Amino acid sequence: MLLQRIYLRNYRTYEDELDLEIPPGLVGIYGANGSGKSYLVESVLFALWGKSRTSIADVRTTGVGGDCVAEVQFEHEGHQYVVRRTVTGINATVRASAFADGGQMAEGVRDTGRYVHSILGMDDAAFRSSVFAEQKQLAAFSDQRPQQRKDLVLKLLGVTPLDTARDDARKDSRSARDRLEALTRALPDVDELRNGADDAVAAADAAEVDAAAEANAAAAARERLASADSKLVQLDELRRTYDAVVAEGKAVKAEHDAVTRRVAELDADIAGLAQARSDLDALVPVAAGLSESEAELARLRAVAQAAAAVVRATVPEMGEPPDEEACEAARLAAEESANHLAALDGELGAARSELERARKAASSSASLSGEADCPLCGQALGDAFGQVQEHRAAEVAASDERVAALEARRSTAAPAADKARAGAKAAATNLKQAREAWALAEQARARRASAEAALAEAEAALGRAFQAGEVDKVAVQVEERVTAAREAARLQAHLERAPALARQHEAERARLHEAGVRLERLREQARSLGFQPAAHDDARAERDTAAAAAESAAKVAHDAQVVAKGARVTADAAARRLADAEAQHATLATLVEESRHLGRLADLLNAFRNGVVGTVGPRLSAHAAELFAELTDREYDELVLDPETYEIQISDRGRKHGMARFSGSETDLANLAVRVAISEHVRLLSGGTVGLLVLDEVFGPLDEDRKARMLAALERLRGRFRQVLVVTHDDAIKAELPNAIEVVKLPNRRATAHLMNA
Repeated sequence: MLLQRIYLRNYRTYEDELDLEIPPGLVGIYGANGSGKSYLVESVLFALWGKSRTSIADVRTTGVGGDCVAEVQFEHEGHQYVVRRTVTGINATVRASAFADGGQMAEGVRDTGRYVHSILGMDDAAFRSSVFAEQKQLAAFSDQRPQQRKDLVLKLLGVTPLDTARDDARKDSRSARDRLEALTRALPDVDELRNGADDAVAAADAAEVDAAAEANAAAAARERLASADSKLVQLDELRRTYDAVVAEGKAVKAEHDAVTRRVAELDADIAGLAQARSDLDALVPVAAGLSESEAELARLRAVAQAAAAVVRATVPEMGEPPDEEACEAARLAAEESANHLAALDGELGAARSELERARKAASSSASLSGEADCPLCGQALGDAFGQVQEHRAAEVAASDERVAALEARRSTAAPAADKARAGAKAAATNLKQAREAWALAEQARARRASAEAALAEAEAALGRAFQAGEVDKVAVQVEERVTAAREAARLQAHLERAPALARQHEAERARLHEAGVRLERLREQARSLGFQPAAHDDARAERDTAAAAAESAAKVAHDAQVVAKGARVTADAAARRLADAEAQHATLATLVEESRHLGRLADLLNAFRNGVVGTVGPRLSAHAAELFAELTDREYDELVLDPETYEIQISDRGRKHGMARFSGSETDLANLAVRVAISEHVRLLSGGTVGLLVLDEVFGPLDEDRKARMLAALERLRGRFRQVLVVTHDDAIKAELPNAIEVVKLPNRRATAHLMNA
């Protein structure tokens, strides 16, 4: 069984939805005291079987009315399972369902419980005893009194129900009178039961003989595995030594090659010293006079640049200076023409208004007659009517003539004004262009004068006439002298290194010799080891074959032991049935006889219980001894568990000692070994294979050294369990575990959890 996911909602302190991934292997579950760590692991038991240490009503988060959901997803024997359990309604109704590989397999509390039992091969009590181990249980094996320790072991192993069966038989003895008549009508066949019991005993004896033979075969296979393992360990050590020598040889070979190349380079450098001296003597005269040549080149370039500047500084021809007066005259003429045109426009507008007034007056007088009164004075017009009309007509004619004359004058003045305005604009443009051209010419004359002055200064510095092509010739000469000077400096530095090169050459040759000696020594050492990779591979294959054979033999022996135990249980059951039948036949006469026989039955049950208890001790001792040896690297001879008191003793150098003689670390590991052995024995009795172990607060009272030993033990347990969950409030433990789940305490007695690392 491998837990993969826990989903909770409104469960205990986990009110908010929690969907938590559970990694395989060793997983730490840590958090403060009271944060809800134990609730988290107990949710697995509740989801699978509905078991809780409180009432169902208290499983739901306090103060929450919503549904409580606990869901567990796990992988078992290659299949994926999901089991979900809910608490709903005010009456806390429980519902359950189970799914396998995506399909629903069970619905309802009982069917789901039976289905989980069929998958894991055990009921809830066996599951809890084999999976959950608390710190107080571990400490009980070394700290509690013998009877308390014995009670704890028997309770974990599920032997306690035999006590109940014994007590029930004694109660039956007291009620025999009431059952006498029914027993008389249903008496069993004693001979048939006796034959069946004899057959069952014979089968059990044969099965136990087979189991013993298979156990011997498994022991022989383990011895062969130990021998093959020892041989492989020796060859592994030889291989590591051989690999170390080979690796060192490769490093020395690389050093030898590097020094060889360095010696060759130094040989070439020393051989080139004579040629460097000859080359230096030839270059010194060429490099001489470099500074004078550079100064001469600078003066020649100054003359050439100044001459080029004089050529570039051309001066355009100077035209007429800007005519300011002509431009001003054109502007005044345009202004005068515009004023004259504006005056004519004013007169024309007044004349047109007068013409309009005269026309309106003439129109008004045309509608009058001689008999009509004057519209102004109110008197009769009479003969004056004709005079008025003539006067109005004369006013219209005069105004019309004046408008015509003014329009004729304006038609002449408007073109003249446009022409004058265009002339003024052209004169302004010409004046601007003339000013710009004159300014450019002045600037060109200034540049030319400056360039000519610079040329004269450069020629004076040269002190002689400048010839074309002289700059390039001197530049080539300077470049040759620069190149010669650089090469001469390099050769001089090379010659100065001659003593150092000689010392380096001597030192490198010494290193070369020393590396060669070391390389040959390592080669001889590698040959002397005599390591053969094929022999190592054969030893590994032999060990693997022996391991597979030992595992197969152990499985066969385990199966045979299970068969033998089952046969013995069957034989015991047949014996009990035979005893019951014989007792019933023997006690038919009186109720006293029946009570006596039932008392004998109780005694038989008690004897059977004692027999079961007697077989538990040696098996637990063997399992615990094997695990303790594994956890302590077989540091001690053997761990022994007393079959009566279950006291732990450790055999050291042939002598048995109680736990008081040993340190806390050995005590912790011994307690852990016994508890894990009980878990394995419960799984053996139930026939289930869970592969899960939950250790609750096993680190609480331990110091740092004991914690380290316990962590090492847990690492070893990973070989026996697919998954080990360690519940602890010690934050320091999380750093030592490969996976950690942190349970965080929230306000109002709430909690959440998350996976820290995977």
